[in-house]
Amino acid sequence: MKDFDGMKLNQLKMLVAVAEHGSFSAAAAELGCTQSRISHAIAGLEGELGVSLLARGRDGARPTEAGQRVLAKARQMLRLEAGLREAALPGGGVDGVVRIACFRSVGTHLLPHVVEALAQTHPGLRVDIDDSCEQRADVTGALQDGLAEIGIAQLPLAGPLASHPYLHDDYVLVVPGSLQLPPESSSGWPAFGTLPFIGLSCSGAADILARCRAAGFAAEPGRLLANDTSIAAMVGRGMGYSILPRLATFPEPADVKILPLPIPARRQFAIAALPDLMRTPRVRAVVRALRDRKLAALTQASRAGIVGWE
Repeated sequence: MKDFDGMKLNQLKMLVAVAEHGSFSAAAAELGCTQSRISHAIAGLEGELGVSLLARGRDGARPTEAGQRVLAKARQMLRLEAGLREAALPGGGVDGVVRIACFRSVGTHLLPHVVEALAQTHPGLRVDIDDSCEQRADVTGALQDGLAEIGIAQLPLAGPLASHPYLHDDYVLVVPGSLQLPPESSSGWPAFGTLPFIGLSCSGAADILARCRAAGFAAEPGRLLANDTSIAAMVGRGMGYSILPRLATFPEPADVKILPLPIPARRQFAIAALPDLMRTPRVRAVVRALRDRKLAALTQASRAGIVGWE
């Protein structure tokens, strides 16, 4: 491998941008430069390292096996650079961008008050929310891949992450609003007759379903959907019933009813980040705001008793 004393952090930023967006054109748009400049920079980096970092094709660019290894180190170096810049700023460096990866229900109901408060206390800090995560692994994966600095993840966590306890909510039965409340069976579960069970396709829901089965719940999913909003809409149309996190159905539509499960079943969230990022001023500022119980108490979900602290 060649000597790479001439490597520049700007080259690493361009490499990360291309890998995250999958194309040189999208990376150029994000970084505000030309495609040719990015192509020249990455070619220079590949020359310095003596390996090909990106596989280029008609469908875009993706990291090679060597590129994946270099990307992991590049993201570490860029985080260190950001930490150095923060340390040099007046007031401890609470400036820049913090990206939060989370579930849709968390982004909708728990984070707006935090973002609003941070805009007042730290006007130089911008918080971006990616609420597209549907699996707990999506949140931790975003952290490990450098796509987010903070994750609101469901326990248990995977990987070497620093974390703080956050809010929790319960799993509940979601049934059509027009349904007459069914009688309980001998196992303690309501008897829904021929009404089909609609399952939520995610690891957290699968764990809860296994616990329900151990407690006598026997229904098999007639459908499996990855989106809790879609499930609630189908339930409202009388197409079935489901077991969902309470926050995912809040505020419940008029055409559904919420019933408690016969067993206690809770979804516990944690505020997670890579250990080196958890120590940076900007991430610490966001974590403090997330853990502020006064801010959490302002949310409609908290006032309605939908979420709570351990």
